[in-house]
Amino acid sequence: MAEIGPFAVLEFVGMVVSVLGLVPVLSQYKEDTKWFTAGYLLLVVGILATNVEGVVLPVVLNMTEHVVGIGFAGVVFLYAAYQRRQRIVNQHGDGGQHG
Repeated sequence: MAEIGPFAVLEFVGMVVSVLGLVPVLSQYKEDTKWFTAGYLLLVVGILATNVEGVVLPVVLNMTEHVVGIGFAGVVFLYAAYQRRQRIVNQHGDGGQHG
């Protein structure tokens, strides 16, 4: 895999894209999307840890990448989707059944 110093190119590009993605995510923040925003922030923490682990604290940052960036982010996104579904069901009052 191609590298830029201690960084793998694909991981570095992923970091740049995810950090740039913070702009629309944070600028479009709403109270009812806070858990999706939190999940995205955890993904960004994970990709930052992925890149920095090549320079310092590889074991700690690898754990951070997997536990925070993948594990916690997945749980938060699951919770966000559950909350969103509950709001839709409560708004329609029919259990979301149409037809």
